[in-house]
Amino acid sequence: MLGDRAAAKKRVQLIKNLPTLPGMIEQISKAVESQRFSVDDIGKLISRDQVLSAKVLKLANSAFFGFSRKVGSLTQALVLLGFDVVKGLILTSSVFDLMKAKAEGLWLHSMGVATASSIIAAHLEMEDAEEISLAGLLHDLGKVVLRAHMTEDMEAIGALVEDQGLSTREAEQAVLGFTHAEVGRWLAESWKLPEQLAEPIQYHHDPGRAKDAPLVTAVVHFADIMVRGYGYGDGGDPWVPPLDRAALARMSLGPELLKEIIAEVCDKLVPEVALPDDD
Repeated sequence: MLGDRAAAKKRVQLIKNLPTLPGMIEQISKAVESQRFSVDDIGKLISRDQVLSAKVLKLANSAFFGFSRKVGSLTQALVLLGFDVVKGLILTSSVFDLMKAKAEGLWLHSMGVATASSIIAAHLEMEDAEEISLAGLLHDLGKVVLRAHMTEDMEAIGALVEDQGLSTREAEQAVLGFTHAEVGRWLAESWKLPEQLAEPIQYHHDPGRAKDAPLVTAVVHFADIMVRGYGYGDGGDPWVPPLDRAALARMSLGPELLKEIIAEVCDKLVPEVALPDDD
């Protein structure tokens, strides 16, 4: 078992097969920072890898971004989504392949949280809605790392969930001394993701601790709870995480707005479920 947090963090940060083409990411990051390259130039850099380009466009056209028109080019994706979102999509494209192959239920759960986050952000008229969707998509990134690279520990964690009825987080803490949320933060730091993505990954179960992106973290927290409540996908255990009332208050969701959000999320994720009439 991993008891040394520093050693575990180093192990996570040294993982090489999760990010896709880190050399290309470095080139793109330098191009953006230099301010000498246009969006079109950066799109051409990404397009050097056709498989990667196809993955980014597929994700950009996923339902959770909700664009009314098809995103047909990398340049258009950069304009509509912004560099940080596209960078996140590139970095995580291979992770998503792993999730779909090894943990389809977790993939569906993550897609569901991305969709719910997008819906909440739209109703709150928040800026950078696409980045909020991506934060929802990445919130359980730490679980992907644990499942892929700490399989022996995951077996022990699964046994605690199954035999003692612990939540995944409780079992992770008991076995590892840390949770998937912390692992996700370590990887976000390694990938140099912005705080708008890193804090929801780290604090989606404890949104009151977010300092730089408290509202985005509150949105992802609530989206995660909604999706778990609907039973969409597999978050690792059958339990719905507790709701942070302060996070709900931060979003200023009145009864009517909350009802609209719930109805829309329900329609997108589980259209076969009918909401009860008021009467």
